[in-house]
Amino acid sequence: MARRKRPSQPVLVLLAGLVVIAAAAVGTLLLTSGGDGNSGGSANVGTNVKEPTPASSGGLAGGPEPTVQLPASKYAPLLSEMPPEMKVNVSETFAMNLGTFSASYWFDTNAQGEELAKQWRILDGYQVQYDPVGLAAQVAKGGYYAWAEVYLFENPAGAKLAYDYLEGRLAARKGSERAQAKPLGNQSAAFRYAGPTIGTTDIPSVYHRFVFRRGNAVVAIQTFGAVPYMSTDQARELALLVDAKLLGQAPAVEPTPIPTPAIGVIGN
Repeated sequence: MARRKRPSQPVLVLLAGLVVIAAAAVGTLLLTSGGDGNSGGSANVGTNVKEPTPASSGGLAGGPEPTVQLPASKYAPLLSEMPPEMKVNVSETFAMNLGTFSASYWFDTNAQGEELAKQWRILDGYQVQYDPVGLAAQVAKGGYYAWAEVYLFENPAGAKLAYDYLEGRLAARKGSERAQAKPLGNQSAAFRYAGPTIGTTDIPSVYHRFVFRRGNAVVAIQTFGAVPYMSTDQARELALLVDAKLLGQAPAVEPTPIPTPAIGVIGN
């Protein structure tokens, strides 16, 4: 099976289990003043601000457990469904194979990843990253980065094993906190992790992750933004888009094809 090289320099890889594969772009752009030519320092926000109270309440908690069909990519949020002034980070958007999945933040080693992937009988996976057009300057004023991962398993039983493992891994990471969010899908959980100040400003940042299972799919959504503007709402609202596609309530459209092959049915 063809393998994608393990992503290089995962600067933010799971500081507390909350950063997706190869988030190096955020590390270079947001831990410094960045390459956008604007630190965002015009934003007048103090360091003692609190997150807004989560208000996202749509979607179905519980309900059907469908076995949806490949590819995983057609259930991910499209650029047209994202907030304005966002762009696809092409280098961090790809279909998964066994190599990329086993090399991801889910696992401590590739060998562990391959063994568990076979146990769970994973079929396909897809990751997309969206960046704010204005980078750090836009984040300082309310924009955010977003990542979406969609994984399909042979059946809901395998997906449940995978979801339970991922939730436990995220919950156990140092610095990871459970966050307030209305349940979604057959299983769900939300987490937050405090980030650095943004660029040269004094504005604190935060990561939020919302994970859920619907039938044979496990979905992980993560956002990165400024504390005054971010709660679990942004991640959960993107999760709602994915869940509607998994339930057949919204069109599931494949994005532009990516040459990396699907994982394929894992052997017995």
